[in-house]
Amino acid sequence: MTLSTAFQTKQNTRVIIGTEATMGTAALATADSIEMPVTDYSFDEIHKHSLSVAPPRTGSGAFTQSDDMVKWQRHDRMYDISITFHGTAQSINRVCLALFGDGDGTNTLIGSMPSVTDFRDGQSNTVPVTLWFENSAHAGSGTDLFFTSCMCTGLQLSGDISSNGGVVMATATFQTAYQPTESALTFGGGGGTHTVISDQTTMFNMHDLTVETLNEQDLLLYSFELSIQRPVNRIGFDNGSNFKPHGYALGGYEVTGSLTCKRDSESLEAIDADMATPQALALSAGDVFQIDAPKCIIDTSSISFDDDGWKQTIPFMCTYSGATSSTIVSIKTA
Repeated sequence: MTLSTAFQTKQNTRVIIGTEATMGTAALATADSIEMPVTDYSFDEIHKHSLSVAPPRTGSGAFTQSDDMVKWQRHDRMYDISITFHGTAQSINRVCLALFGDGDGTNTLIGSMPSVTDFRDGQSNTVPVTLWFENSAHAGSGTDLFFTSCMCTGLQLSGDISSNGGVVMATATFQTAYQPTESALTFGGGGGTHTVISDQTTMFNMHDLTVETLNEQDLLLYSFELSIQRPVNRIGFDNGSNFKPHGYALGGYEVTGSLTCKRDSESLEAIDADMATPQALALSAGDVFQIDAPKCIIDTSSISFDDDGWKQTIPFMCTYSGATSSTIVSIKTA
């Protein structure tokens, strides 16, 4: 048998998010499909399973398991996908839409989200997405890999004035219970369209922030992290259709983060309030990029004794109080 010359590289791969119409059916390429400004990514291998092994009988000496005692487990598999990308308006909006259903530029997570909670195979639903990875099939260039009905499980935004030129970076995580497919992209031969990366020109930057406050105290901010996470569980399986799920069940959101700032009297005032009393967080670059969290519970901070000045890292959790329509966090991109 001749050794294959096929190979894959990240430099030869575009990553595109497509909007589905029916759960379990891959999206077609339309103008709503977004080519993400991806810098890194990972995904599970196409044939994912775990081995389940029955215990040996007693009195059998050193016998190992026979082949009928070892089985592949595919009924509970979930494929994990992660993409890291430049923080631009379109990319952040698209992931917020997939994660909590608001991607219009205000991107506000409220206590009653998500509004769509019924996810069944074959049902009309525009929340799950198809993720395409160009030239990522085992055959290499010319054949692509796509994951159907992916549910967004998390978004992390981070910025550091000393890293990545200050550009705000984002990482989105997804899961799907559907086995991925290897074939050509719908638009690979001109059969569709999508919004290309050249249309996404504005990258948010830490150096553009003009408001950096916690508990109404002005901070000299070096870096921040904001994380929105929620669990997704598969329900059931179909033996006759490659163990596709009957549906998904969603868990609640957890919003956490941290600020690293200069340690001074303002940082002390920011954390000196009653720890049980929520404090407001505001990061803003004018109308271009804003993060607002009205209710942050501050956790115990830590100190970095750096040569260029001591710094304070302040962890927090975002909450809401009162009506479930109140804001937990908003990520404004316009």
